[in-house]
Amino acid sequence: MSEEIVKSYLPSGPEDQTIDVIKEDAIVSIKMSTGFYKRMQQIIGFVMEGKKVPDIQDAHRAIAERKISEPWIYHYETLLILCREFEKEAQEGGFIEQMTIAEARKAMEEAEKRAEE
Repeated sequence: MSEEIVKSYLPSGPEDQTIDVIKEDAIVSIKMSTGFYKRMQQIIGFVMEGKKVPDIQDAHRAIAERKISEPWIYHYETLLILCREFEKEAQEGGFIEQMTIAEARKAMEEAEKRAEE
C-alpha cells in the first residue's frame, strides 16, 4: 500500500489525541446480508476481469502454497476468505437451500434485472 494511501487512513489532529483502534488479535463476529455477499462476489468478478484461466490457476496455487507475490492475489484471497466465512455461517445457520444449476442461472438473471432497475 502506498504511503499516500496509508496517510489517508490516519486521522489528522494533535499528536497526543487518542483514537479508537481495533486490537491486532481481535476476532470479531459480524452479520452480513445475502445482498452484501453478492456484492462481494461482484467485487471478485471485477478483480478477476481480464485474467486468463492459467492466471487464476496460478493464483490459487500461490494462495495454497502461501507464496503470494502479487497484490491482486493477496486481495483476491481476502475476498475468498470473507465469502468462505459467510458460506460457513450460512450453512451452520441453516440458510442453505438446494436448487438446480438451471434454477440458479434463472435466479441470477432475475437478480441482475432487479439490480438494473
